[in-house]
Amino acid sequence: MIKTNIHDFHMVINRKMKEKLKKLNLPHKSRSVSHQIVKILQFLIPVIGKEQKWGKQRLSKYMAVCNDPEEIREHTHLYMPGELYRELKLLHQDLNFYSIAQLIREFLRFFLGLVDMYKNDVFKELEKIFTRWKTEDDRNQLTSRKFIRQLWKIIRFLPGKNRLVTVYNINYSPFWIFRI
Repeated sequence: MIKTNIHDFHMVINRKMKEKLKKLNLPHKSRSVSHQIVKILQFLIPVIGKEQKWGKQRLSKYMAVCNDPEEIREHTHLYMPGELYRELKLLHQDLNFYSIAQLIREFLRFFLGLVDMYKNDVFKELEKIFTRWKTEDDRNQLTSRKFIRQLWKIIRFLPGKNRLVTVYNINYSPFWIFRI
């Protein structure tokens, strides 16, 4: 028996956003708004990766669920795979977001803005962007020798005697921890 690692995540979104998500005509058949949100987040994994590398610090500032205080807020449970939750949790920590729900709402606003711009071609446009990012990353990837040289330059100037360097795998889990 295969047991999947599903994380039950509770968050609040405003009713207008929820209605927009319900009206979306996504290529996958969605059973619920929760399922649609998870599918959108899974599709935006490359965006999450770029935000992880290049995103700005949020300084743990509280952001309201929506700008209109009269807007109705609704509770939503997301049943997301453990890997997706882990990536969001690491992004929350690295960029110092106030909450993971705030992070998810920001990605949903980003996606809905793209839907407003590209309509039904949003996935095609995102695929083009992701392909371009992949070729740029491949072109700019350091060789092992250059990577080690760069790492050595950084390590030499770290303060303290017991320095740790953590290497993560593709699932953002610690793979190696070196004590230097």
